[in-house]
Amino acid sequence: MKHTLFSRLLRDRGGNFGIMTAAMLPVLLGVAGVAIDVTNAMQEKNRLQALADAATLAAASAMADTGEMTEAEAETMATNYFLGPELENQKNKGASDAENADTRKALEEAMQVTATTTASSNTAASYEVRMKLNYDLPLNGLTGVLGFKTIKIAVESYAQSGREGNALSMYLALDESGSMKDYTSTVNPAQPTKQESYPCGWKTCYRTVPNYLTKMASLKAAAAAMFAELDKADPNKELIRVGGDSYTHETKTEQKIQWGTTDIAAYVKKLPEPPSGGTDASGAMTNALNALKKANATEKTAHDGKGNTNFDRYIVLMTDGEMTGNSSSWNSTIDKKVRALCDQAKTDGLTDAEKADGISEEEKARGIKIYAIAFMAPQKGKELLNYCASGEDYYYEPTNMTQLVQSFGEIARKAAKTGTRLTN
Repeated sequence: MKHTLFSRLLRDRGGNFGIMTAAMLPVLLGVAGVAIDVTNAMQEKNRLQALADAATLAAASAMADTGEMTEAEAETMATNYFLGPELENQKNKGASDAENADTRKALEEAMQVTATTTASSNTAASYEVRMKLNYDLPLNGLTGVLGFKTIKIAVESYAQSGREGNALSMYLALDESGSMKDYTSTVNPAQPTKQESYPCGWKTCYRTVPNYLTKMASLKAAAAAMFAELDKADPNKELIRVGGDSYTHETKTEQKIQWGTTDIAAYVKKLPEPPSGGTDASGAMTNALNALKKANATEKTAHDGKGNTNFDRYIVLMTDGEMTGNSSSWNSTIDKKVRALCDQAKTDGLTDAEKADGISEEEKARGIKIYAIAFMAPQKGKELLNYCASGEDYYYEPTNMTQLVQSFGEIARKAAKTGTRLTN
């Protein structure tokens, strides 16, 4: 009897599934946990990579923009740029201040940020910011069944900013007519107020009023910003040549194109305050065209001497008014003359056949490119400068000093082809 019961027990398979399930359950839970954690890890890696890219790019751009940021300052900026959004993300998930402090410490220990500045003999400085992160991401409890507590996430980002090595010759045609003595809406930060006299009965009284900057003072500040950008792009004065001429209804003595910005900066500083006279840009534009045109070998010879086999040619035409000549009324003859000079500049170097067939964008790029700035100008002035500009990206219409300074600075960066690029 005992033998029979024992034999039946051995042959019974009724509980095998339960036993096998109990034995395999931890493994099944672990596998499910791994699948969840792998998906989460990939999402987290992508998110951290995006943060790292944004951080290195921001720091590299800032180094190039200021030109004065130290490597240590750039490293701190990149670190904070990364940690700020990440800690905010943890806080939104419910992390306490203490937990956020632990997260910050862990990330700082896992992060390596380096910023470097390099320079070569014929270009401006190049700025590089690199970030590496090897972070242990905690796993969920299901994966812990298999004995794994964390998974390592590796992120690396590299950003570089700097000048592309563009050689150029630039000529400024600047308005110094009487309307340039008018005030802008910008208060002089160095002396925000001034005393103004006014009659009060039998005596003269004085009151304090805002001290607004004139258009001429604004132009000088904007030109200084441009020259600073050009100097930053070409510290060794081997790539960029600048000259210029100012005008009223008469064309003033020009500043010949020279290497760097020293001579033209001194020229602009000496523009008269208060200015006077009417407006006729045709003489200054003629001088600009003659200085830069292909038939004049001066610029090519100068650039060849520095090893610049190719260089771009730019005219910066600025006015705050319309073409009036020595009067207060718009002069259509002068306006047409300036337009014709702009056409000649933009097509300089093209053959007659190319001009007759219509000018393509590629052919336009071979001519002299014109940046046009209509500073607080009336409609006729805007229409003229919009016509002269070499495209939408070459036309500016600032209405105050801040915008004027930004315009001149942006023109310098565009012409010098200063840019920021990201490499991972």
